Amino acid sequence: MNSETPKAKDPESAFGTATAPIIDPVPTPRELDPEGSDRLGLTSAEIESFRQTGYLIKRGLVASELFAPIMDLWWRQPPILKANIQADDPETWVGPGRFWPEENRWSLGEDWMGGSEWPSLEAERPGAEIGERVGRLPHKLTNDIANDVWRWHGIGHDPHFVSITSAHPNVLYMAEALMGGPVKKPRRNRGIYSIFPNDPSQGSSKLGPHMDANMTEMTVVMYLEDVDPRSGGFTIYPGSAEMLYPTSEQSYNWVATDKSKEVMDFIKKEVTPVEFTGKAGDVIFCHGLVVHSAGIQESSKIRVAVIQDFNRVRQRGHMRWSVAGKNGGERVNCDMDGLIVFPDDGSPDDPSDGMREVTTQWIMDSNEYVSSREAPSGSLFSDWNIGQMPVEGNIYDEPPWWERYGLPMLPTGNIPRGGGGAPALPLSEIGQYLGSGVWSVADKAFRLER
Repeated sequence: MNSETPKAKDPESAFGTATAPIIDPVPTPRELDPEGSDRLGLTSAEIESFRQTGYLIKRGLVASELFAPIMDLWWRQPPILKANIQADDPETWVGPGRFWPEENRWSLGEDWMGGSEWPSLEAERPGAEIGERVGRLPHKLTNDIANDVWRWHGIGHDPHFVSITSAHPNVLYMAEALMGGPVKKPRRNRGIYSIFPNDPSQGSSKLGPHMDANMTEMTVVMYLEDVDPRSGGFTIYPGSAEMLYPTSEQSYNWVATDKSKEVMDFIKKEVTPVEFTGKAGDVIFCHGLVVHSAGIQESSKIRVAVIQDFNRVRQRGHMRWSVAGKNGGERVNCDMDGLIVFPDDGSPDDPSDGMREVTTQWIMDSNEYVSSREAPSGSLFSDWNIGQMPVEGNIYDEPPWWERYGLPMLPTGNIPRGGGGAPALPLSEIGQYLGSGVWSVADKAFRLER
């Protein structure tokens, strides 16, 4: 085990390599599910399958009629209205990105750096270099390998939306059946990720395999609309989590090594990916280290899915902050010890400047390092439940990180439902300057008394 503090990583980063995937995905038709996929709980066949592959599909786990009000709201959001997408005209669903602005300011509050409008990339900012990124917006619009994608992050902290997705009783039941308790009750998820049919002029849709470099123990994806093969379905590489697990320096915080890169390349060359296909209300549960990708989208439909992160209650420590570059200096990230160390690189930046913008990956429910730094040992699932103990409702609703750090998240004033998000803070509000270019940030992690 490496006793040194690992190099600080950007909270926004994912783990991947430049090697291109070469194997086409296969779909997951219902008839190939292990026995028990249509009901709550785990059968012996599902337990064996999950241990071998690292994923499990539950059909109709959440009643699809619950999604109707959310989908009605979805059709009235700015990315839909701006592109004049019509529910009854599928031709308008194709390649809407050409109508989206290069940068959107939709559904934002006036809470950046303590009480101002969220800046544009071109705006002069007292806390950052012009052009520095502005966190993740409530509506993130991208073109991902030929397909236009809308990530509606803002809806992910809507209490009702969370109650019918991540915090739905059936989903929590399965989380405890698989991970074991106490399960940290989700207070937000990443929101709705929509992949639109592509315009042929954009090129061919392709996979982009990666692993989320964060503390998520279990990734859960739920469909709000039916998803057929080659329709952008969430795609995973079975067994990839078990391959990557022993390559990390730590068991609960992902710390990649050279071996991790070798294994990732092997996975993309040798493992046949699986595209999660199914109906609205179907849910896939995967280990958090699973290599995954948005699916190949060659259909005329819009893929609409909710991306969710689950964890057990654990002793946690410092938040994963990221500090914007300023006056020519580069962005600097917080390490596991809660230190932000500015390099002595001759830049004109003043390391004691407490007005630098500080952000975190606010779309995540867990943004704090796990205190344990133990190295991987035993099986990937050595401390998981996977049906060994009965489900007892061992769910713990701990205070969310944004409340503990005093960050506004929910929409206020004239911000519409599904907007908002955690803004930037001045560095001086979350840290103390120790001298020699080093800041120590506050640790407000929740500790469960036992």
